[in-house]
This record gives sequence, structure tokens and C-alpha cells, in this order.
Amino acid sequence: MDLFDEKGTNSGINLDHIADPNSVLNDADYKDAVSRKKRLRLNLIWLCLIWIFTFTAYSGLQNLEASLVPGIGVYSLAAITGGGLISCIFAPAIIGKIGAKGALIASWICLAIFVASNYYPKIYVLLPGAAIEGLSTGLMWTAQGAFLTTIAVEYSNLIHEPLEAVLSRFFGIFCMAFQSTQVWGNVISSAVLKEEFPTKNSSANNSLPPPPSFCGADDCPWDKLGGNGTRPVDSIPQWRVYTLISIYLGFTIIGLIITVFLMKPLKSEGPNEVNVGKQLLATLRLLVTDIKMLLLVPMSIWTGMEQAVLFAEFTRSYVACELGISYVGWTMICFGVVNTLSSPLSGLLGKYLGRIPLCWIATLVNLGVLALMKFWTPSRNEIYVFFIIPGLWGLADAIWQTQSGAMVGAIFSTNQEPAYANLRLFQASGFTMAYLYSNSFCEYIKLYIAGAFVVFATLLQTVVEIIVRRSDSKMIETNVPY
Repeated sequence: MDLFDEKGTNSGINLDHIADPNSVLNDADYKDAVSRKKRLRLNLIWLCLIWIFTFTAYSGLQNLEASLVPGIGVYSLAAITGGGLISCIFAPAIIGKIGAKGALIASWICLAIFVASNYYPKIYVLLPGAAIEGLSTGLMWTAQGAFLTTIAVEYSNLIHEPLEAVLSRFFGIFCMAFQSTQVWGNVISSAVLKEEFPTKNSSANNSLPPPPSFCGADDCPWDKLGGNGTRPVDSIPQWRVYTLISIYLGFTIIGLIITVFLMKPLKSEGPNEVNVGKQLLATLRLLVTDIKMLLLVPMSIWTGMEQAVLFAEFTRSYVACELGISYVGWTMICFGVVNTLSSPLSGLLGKYLGRIPLCWIATLVNLGVLALMKFWTPSRNEIYVFFIIPGLWGLADAIWQTQSGAMVGAIFSTNQEPAYANLRLFQASGFTMAYLYSNSFCEYIKLYIAGAFVVFATLLQTVVEIIVRRSDSKMIETNVPY
């Protein structure tokens, strides 16, 4: 029994012919089937390893960027997600020209450029590097979907198991690998950025009161100093920052090497003309012709915005401000672990509770954490709270990410490509919007915006569910087949 095949290692392969010594052809078919099965498993393993290496680097930098490069950091994150808006549209056409493997190779080169730009994080270096990385995000995720789906289809035909079951299992394996990068990336950053907290000011002017603390909800972009009177990044020796960036760059290069030398190209790869104009038109047509898609736009935006709240606001205004950058990794490990474990659990609960009750649970969790972030004053004496917040947020995020995709897939089952394109486009919009206004408002205002938006999004999502159920009821009453 293994992760790849629930029915056993020889499931779907007829072994009866082995008893017949004259079945040379059947023996050859059996050996070919075993070889193909092994190749498909290896391709899945390589795909998971590639994402572990590359996204260990990306996840680690993403969580640190707002604190590591004050001011410019959130704009670099906005450049990444903004570039993703463009690349999502053109990715199918580009992949049709260079293939899925070529798209992954190009994506990791772009990621390496972004990581390397952090060696000299000036606005004219970091922002172009981030924009280049953003333009590759649509490529990498579209290629990933193509690889995983193609592997699952061939594997399903080989073992004679329903495609849906194989897809679910393979996506589960990949998602566990992908979500674990939050753990590995943050472990590395915490180990490297061993912050040495400064001692009390021993200067002659020690009669002055300590500077006020602006950490937490009272943190504003124009308050450049943290609670100890220095920026969080100032207490980190520069050589530690360079060491961390070098490790992340090395991980990216390892992912690139695995892609080039070990990942097998898809059989179907080759010239494939994709009409980008028609694809974009189909995406926009669904948005303006189907009220359900329009009502789900706020939910799509929220699935991006809510991650930005944690990746930028919590890490910068709470953890780095009060505890220092070295603690960002340790607290975000909590998010990664809970998110990884909660993703399959939320899928199981969705089956019994339903999508909307589960999403309202996520909304209540988000509101509770936002209220805690508003009224709690970050303190080293309550260090456990710094771990509770990302843990609870990881639980809610797991629900949003799994249920948003499931809802779109179920409601628009006959029009999936434009529906998922809208989901990803507006998710990227949510990221970009939250990062862009991050440097314009005080923290408590951003918490109010997040709280109001999640309630608004969930209300509209509930309306969509009601519309769908009424439509289904009418179809049953009139005996119209689904």
C-alpha cells in the first residue's frame, strides 16, 4: 500500500498472464506498464521536490520582505502579484510555444533574479526583479497544473482507477509538499537571522525616557522605529542577510537543475496555438453574463487579501517590530504547519458541513484574530500570542483556499477555465491591492478594512449558494437532468 495507489502496487494491471510461460507479449506489456508507472511516480516526486526547493526560497523571502526592506518591501510584493495578473492571461499562449517544462525553467530563472535582487535592495533593483518574478507566476502555476493533470490522466488509464480519485490523491500529495515550504523557508530564516538584541542605551544621555512603542495596531507607516527605537532590520548583521539570500538562491538553483535534468517533458508538448484574445474574452464574458461569478469576485479578492494581512502586516507590525526579524520565521512555521494539516481536514468537513457553514467558520476565525490584533498590545511577556495568531489564521486560510476552489469548480463545472481564471485574477488583485495600500494607512485602519471585507465577501458568497440551491431545486422539480 502506498500514497500513489490505494489498491496496491499492482492495482489495475492484470497479472493472470504471468502463469502462462508462452505469454511473451503479455510479459512485455506488463514490464512496460510497470516501467510507465514508475516513470509517472518519479515525475510526481520530481515535481514536488522542485516546488519544495523553489518555494522554500520564495515563501521565506515573502514573509520577510516587508520587514527586511522597510517601505520598498511591500511594493516588491505588489509588483510580484501585479505581474501575476498579466502572466495569468498570457501563460497558455507562452506555454503553447515553449512547453510546460520550458515554462518551469523560465520561471525558476525569474525567481533566481528576484532572490538575487535582494542582495542590493534599492528601489531600481528590487522592484524590476520582483516584476520579472511576477510575470513568471502565471507560467509556473499553469505549467504545474498541466504536469500534474497529465501525470494523473496517464496514471489513471494505467491502473484503471477513476481520474477524479487519482487527481484528488496527486493534488493532495503536491499540496502537502507545497504547503510544507512555509515550514522549511521559515526554519532556515530563523536559524540564519539569529538576532542579537541590543542592550540598553549606555550613552551619556540615558536620562531620556525610552522611545514610545508603535508596534501592533498603533503602527503607522510614518513611524519608522520599532519599540526599542530602531528598525527591526537594524539589529541584524548584514552578513547574516547575505547568507540567507545565498541559501535561498542556492535552493532556487537546485530546483532549476532538477527541472532541467530530471523532469521529463509532457508527451503532448509542442506547438499549440492559443488565442489569448478569445481566452480573455471568455473570462470577461463569464464575469458580466453570470451573476454568480460577479458575486464571487469579493471572495476571490479576499483569498488574496487575507494572506497579505499575515505575510506583510502581522510579520512587520507585530513580530518584527516587537520581537525582531529572527522571530518572523518561528511564528510563520505555526502558520505553515496548521495550514498543511487543516487543508485536507477542511475538505473532509466541507463534505459534511457544507461550503457556506465552513466559510462562515473561517470568517468568524478571521474576525476573532483581527479583533485580537486590534486590541492586543504586542509584548515579549506574552510571546505565545505571536504563535496563536498565525496558527488560527492558517486554519482559516486552509478553509478559504480549499473551499473557494471547490465552490468555483462545482458551480461552473461546465465552464471551468474562465471561472478559475477569474478566481486567480481577482485573488492576485487582492494581494496587489493590500500590498499597495499597506504603506498608506495605520495598522488599525487596515484591520478594519480586512474585517469589513471578509464579512461582505462571505455574505455575497452565501447569496450565490442560495441561488445555486434554488436553481437545483427547480431542476429536480421539473425533472431536468443535471
